[in-house]
Amino acid sequence: MLEVRGLTKIFGGLTAVNDLNFTLGTGEILSIIGPNGAGKSTCFKLIASFLNPTSGTVRFNGKDITGIGPHAVARHGIVRTFQENTSFQDMTVRETVLLGYHKDCKASLAGMIFRSPRARKDERAAGDYADHVLDLLGMTHLANTVSAALPHGMLRNLGIAVALAAKPKLILLDEPFAGLNSDETKRGVELIRKIRDEGVTPILVEHDMAAVMSVSERIVVVSFGSKIAEGTPAEIQQNEKVIEAYLGAEDTEIGL
Repeated sequence: MLEVRGLTKIFGGLTAVNDLNFTLGTGEILSIIGPNGAGKSTCFKLIASFLNPTSGTVRFNGKDITGIGPHAVARHGIVRTFQENTSFQDMTVRETVLLGYHKDCKASLAGMIFRSPRARKDERAAGDYADHVLDLLGMTHLANTVSAALPHGMLRNLGIAVALAAKPKLILLDEPFAGLNSDETKRGVELIRKIRDEGVTPILVEHDMAAVMSVSERIVVVSFGSKIAEGTPAEIQQNEKVIEAYLGAEDTEIGL
């Protein structure tokens, strides 16, 4: 589904991502982990075309999408969430989710202004799909709640809901468990599995190692912009390079 080859990003004299290579199969849950400043979020920005790489390629379903722009990447079926909670504070949850559907609307600007039959059809389709997404995420009861009134955990889910409303094939989840308590994290792990079961392939960037080890089928580890390991959660837990990158050479295992 996704093929990253030789991906490199240099900012002045700083190499944020260095010759990164990995692939992703349809329906596989992959996590990218590494210490702070390892280049994980920069990798997401390169895949989603928020940044142009210095070199290397990103291919999605056999097509080269390197540097084509985030709107074009979204139309190919890749969307991302962000580390920060992003919402329109005065809009309801349902209204916010509806924003994610806009790329599938067919009506012209004039049609939307004068409410043409095409525009009304788009409106019904968007509403139906927004309701489906809210049901999937267990947020139907919050549909008419103003976004500003949501607790942190629900704001994280709202960001995912907006991304899902765009009907992606691949979703890039940037620290989806950040700031969540243990119960919220457990629900988040189950939510990611539900998203995968809906036909949307997830990639995570995440620091919560317990959650990563629980939900991931394969893990890519980066340090100082370079890949230092790749494998199953069990393999990564025992990898000496990974242990050293996180804890230093004196430690012998990653405690979870």
